[in-house]
This record gives sequence, C-alpha cells and structure tokens, in this order.
Amino acid sequence: MAEVNQRSWKIPGQRTKRKAWGFTVQLTGGKRIRNYRAEWTKEDAEKALAAQQLQIAPERPQGAGITFSEAVERYLAAKIEKRTLDEDKRQLGHLTAAFGATTPLVEITAATISAYRDGRLGKISASTGRPIGAASINRPLQLLRHLLRLARYEWEVLTVVPVIKLKREPQGRIRWLEPHEEVRLLDACRRSLNPELAAIVIVAMETGLRQGELLGLIWERLDMTRGVIRLEITKSGKRREVKMRQVVYNTLAALPGKHEGRVWRQGSIRKAFINAVQKAGLDDFHFHDLRHHFASWYMMRGGTLLALSKILGHATVKMTERYAHLSSEHLHDEMDRTASPMAQGSAQEPLRELAPLGNIA
Repeated sequence: MAEVNQRSWKIPGQRTKRKAWGFTVQLTGGKRIRNYRAEWTKEDAEKALAAQQLQIAPERPQGAGITFSEAVERYLAAKIEKRTLDEDKRQLGHLTAAFGATTPLVEITAATISAYRDGRLGKISASTGRPIGAASINRPLQLLRHLLRLARYEWEVLTVVPVIKLKREPQGRIRWLEPHEEVRLLDACRRSLNPELAAIVIVAMETGLRQGELLGLIWERLDMTRGVIRLEITKSGKRREVKMRQVVYNTLAALPGKHEGRVWRQGSIRKAFINAVQKAGLDDFHFHDLRHHFASWYMMRGGTLLALSKILGHATVKMTERYAHLSSEHLHDEMDRTASPMAQGSAQEPLRELAPLGNIA
C-alpha cells in the first residue's frame, strides 16, 4: 500500500493545528514508512513517494525477472509527473487483467501479445456497444511497448523487446463548415442561453485551439498588446503562441466584466453547444470539429503544412498531413483562374477528335 495524503496535528501549548503533506508506504513484511514535512506541497510528496518506491523495489537475481504487476508499479512510480497518468492507469489495469498480474515479464512475448491483439478483434465495446476499433486496440499496445522498452533499456530486466505489430487505423474524419453552415451555427450560438457560447465558438474556429486549451484560458495568458494567446498547458506538453486574427482580438476585447482570472465563466458548454448544432441543422458535427474547420480552411486558402503544424501544436508534421489533400484540391480552381487568355479562348471550342495518323497531310 502506498498513498499520499495530508496530516494535521496539534502543537502542545498552541490552539492551532499544523498540516503537512507526506506519504505512507507499507512494505511486504508489514513495516510502514511514513514521511511528512510541513514545507512540502502535494506535488513534493508525490515526487518523494515515487523516489521511495524506486529505492525499496525488491532486488532479484538477473534470471528471475519481475512480474507484470511489479513492472506496472515501477512504471507508474517513474511517470508520477505525467499529465495523462490517470489514462495510463486505466490502460494498465486493462493490460494487467489481460496478461495476468503474476505473469513474469519475460513471458510476455510477441506470440502472447499477438494473441491478445487478435482476440480483441470483432469484440463489442461495453461502453459504446460497437465493435472495438483499431485505435482502441492500438492504444494499450503502444503503452505496453513503451513499458517493455523501459524494462529493457533502463531497468535492464529484459534482454529483448518483443515485436508488437499495431492494427492499421483508418484516416481520421475531417469535418468543416461551409460558409452557409458557419452562419447558421453562429446565429444559433448567439441565441443560446449561454451568453459566452458564440464568443467561444468564434475563437475556436479562428484559432484551432483544442477544447481544453480554449476553456482553460486565463487573461494573464492573453497578450492583447502583441495580439497573441500564450498556451502553457498543452497536449504535447510544449508551450506555444497562437496569433489572434482581428476577429479573435475583437471578440475577446468585447467580453464584459473585469479581464482577470478565467476568460470563460459559464462552466460546461457541452449541452449548449449540442443544442446550437441541432438548431443550426448540422449533421455529425462536434466541438472538436471546429479545430478541423480552422485547419481545413487554413489549407484551402493557401497555408502551409509546417506552419499549420506549429499553430495546432502537433508533435510532428506527420500529424498534420491529414489536411494536405485539401490544398491540392483547391489548387485546381486556381489553375483554371490563372490560365492564359489564349488558352481560355480556345477552351470555348469543343475538343475535336484527332485524325488517324495515316490521314494527316
């Protein structure tokens, strides 16, 4: 057992109580290790717990190895600061149930992994009621591969990393709004009971920010002098700046109230957005599609993949390549528009069939 918590105690001769963050670890033999310090924050206690767990990890002979559950515990201790640790815990719980907590890590081979992967094909998801897709099969496998690589190259408890083949995933959907759809959506948002919905949607479709990035904005991160949005907490873990288009600047500057603290004060917008989409008569459109809308029109109006990748905060340009075809499709119209006058005049005449070679004078 290991846990981080806060304790309080009364100091003799004083009426107030002192509080301190710390951790408790119970060892296999029943002994407990407690460490609490008044100057620690919760994050400090979590870091100290992770370091303690790494120190007390039982040493084993080189040939004995560790079990899968022990590898999971060591992984979680090493990744205590990871932003998506809760999702990793969920996926690792699923993998532990699939491979067995007491299974030696060396017995998780390419064959057992392949059997696990193929066994999930065609199964129905309990949460969605639909067949499990390639992405749902691949995410746990990618996490397992990372864990096994740590075991091989950092922990040195494996001599080889088994081959893990992922399922081919279909290209993600891309949904954007045509101009008339955009007008209808914004009109529905302005009539919403949520007074901030229209402004939120405008900023989303004009910046490409993720929903979490957008709704988490604070005024201190909006540089109205330079006209940029500074993002500190992102999916990729990297800071980035997004330039405000004029409509974004005007929308943010016009927001009522004191421009301090959180930019948006209405809380969840899920229900309000769904209602607006329905009133606008849009089919199969979600809030994340506003990000696709920005990226799609950015490319269709002549933007470059490299610049778009930086604006969206993608880790690699490869993640942005899903929008590449939009640029080439819309260049077709530009080819016709920029044709020479002679060519345009000739285009008015129907194409004549070529005469057989033998009849040419």
